[in-house]
Amino acid sequence: MDGFIKAMTSGKTVAVPLAQDAEIRENTKVVTLDSTTWTQVKAIRSSFVVADVLTGNVVSRVGVELADGKAGYISTRLKVVAGRRVTDVEMSADTSPRVVGDYVWNLDPKLTAVLPPEQRMTRVALEALARRYFGGLSSHQPDPADFDDAVCNRFHSGQQVTNIARNAVEGGRGMTCSESNTGDRPWGPAGEQRFPVIDTERGLVFGVTLLHYLRNPTPSQMYVSEVFKVVGGRIVKIDNIGLMMQGVTTLGFAH
Repeated sequence: MDGFIKAMTSGKTVAVPLAQDAEIRENTKVVTLDSTTWTQVKAIRSSFVVADVLTGNVVSRVGVELADGKAGYISTRLKVVAGRRVTDVEMSADTSPRVVGDYVWNLDPKLTAVLPPEQRMTRVALEALARRYFGGLSSHQPDPADFDDAVCNRFHSGQQVTNIARNAVEGGRGMTCSESNTGDRPWGPAGEQRFPVIDTERGLVFGVTLLHYLRNPTPSQMYVSEVFKVVGGRIVKIDNIGLMMQGVTTLGFAH
């Protein structure tokens, strides 16, 4: 991942060791490396990287300064196979005005902190919890026991949407993490769910889904790219990049 970011920010995309049939997507669209948001990056302000040796996936979240001085937030997933070749490049990039520079340029180190053994969950349990969360996006009946609502917050590109007077992203007041998906919500079902990176030592799950908005007059979906921090069996933080896609789309990466 360090080599990928160095190549992308220096304009040397040919240095990325892509496999012959590599799939490259940004915000669900098939792209080439030299046409991505990385070409607009002037400086990296903050980042973290988490790898999963069982799946061969590694994901980075990077708060960047763009060429115009504004803040952007880029998530990149790479799948690496034998021979150190990259078969998947999956990027979600938010360069909209809603990106909060103070958040993405100062990513919380607690998100990737190693947990004491007694606060960890097994890999199977972490994935099951994340699947229940995405299931709650569809049913609007999340399990409150999956959240530590005393401390849990959800952020969209750095913008806090829970436990605040007004949720500027989704509308209404900012409810707790467990409440925020309940009631008459405009989204669901959540399709194409994947969990490419799970880190039991840090209590982290990286998950993606395509969240459908069936009430909209034209087909639309939100590309959801989320990192869950789980401590003591409960979610304490959700870092999301959620991007609306118009028309019929797919996340790709079926394998």
